[in-house]
Amino acid sequence: MTKDRFLTVQWNNLISLGLGIPALIYVVYAFSNSFWSGKGGLIGLSVIGVVY
Repeated sequence: MTKDRFLTVQWNNLISLGLGIPALIYVVYAFSNSFWSGKGGLIGLSVIGVVY
């Protein structure tokens, strides 16, 4: 298997969706429930910001 098989637009899109959808769900949940105002919520948002 060569790296050219994995470096495709389709793989890039799948990885982006796989990483982006959980982050988006967390952010929407945090802001809709005032979860972000607590210490745990801010730490979670910071970790997501660093990872992504």
